[in-house]
Amino acid sequence: MSEALFAWLWARSLGEWMALSLVGNVAIFVGSVWLCQWLWRRFPGQPLMRMQQPISRRDLGLSAGAVLLNSLVAVVGFGLWKSGWIRLTQPGVFRTLGDVVMFLLAMDLSMYVFHRIAHLPPLFRLLHAPHHVHENTNALSLFVLHPAEVLGFGALMIAVMMVLPLSGMAVLVYLVLNVLWGTLGHAGVEPLPRGLFRLPLLGQLGTSTFHAQHHVSPSRNFGFYTVIWDRLLGTVDPEYDRWTRIGPPGLGG
Repeated sequence: MSEALFAWLWARSLGEWMALSLVGNVAIFVGSVWLCQWLWRRFPGQPLMRMQQPISRRDLGLSAGAVLLNSLVAVVGFGLWKSGWIRLTQPGVFRTLGDVVMFLLAMDLSMYVFHRIAHLPPLFRLLHAPHHVHENTNALSLFVLHPAEVLGFGALMIAVMMVLPLSGMAVLVYLVLNVLWGTLGHAGVEPLPRGLFRLPLLGQLGTSTFHAQHHVSPSRNFGFYTVIWDRLLGTVDPEYDRWTRIGPPGLGG
């Protein structure tokens, strides 16, 4: 099935791929916004903030730009795949699962470094500050990014794909997980039971609590998918473990 899917994608013209990319990214945006709102309504007893950030015209404009630029990144990736710069393999299930883990870890480290650089004072003022206007997040916060940041994240992903020969299905799984993680991180609630954070493996995942805390304390919690790099490099918030047990001050319990 996966071979047929990628054979079909390979046969698309550039114009067809541009249309597919735009439609796909609009669908991702709509799905993320819907999921964010659903989580906010579904888990009112596990809040990470008192109220959602009101949606502004600037939020709408930056989000629309992010969707268009993500579509452009997908078109560039398609061109690099067709020209042989990106190699997508079709291995078995276990190798595909291994590729998903490898892709996640490689992107997690790359995005941690990129994120810390974006918080350096000159770059923060120029690029990353619009995202941090959202100390309380809303359904668009994941997409409220400066255009240079959108392109930077896209370039990181393409660079990793050019270096690592990954399973095509692993790339698709990663893209789904990336949007899911980003949506959870900006939902304003913690849908996971707090007891799960005590488990060794799950305790290393970047949770909704982890990223919500970054919006409150921007000099902490730079990771995306895991807390590994923050723990190793001393940037995890000292209050993170307490937040995972009882929630934010005044909101947990």
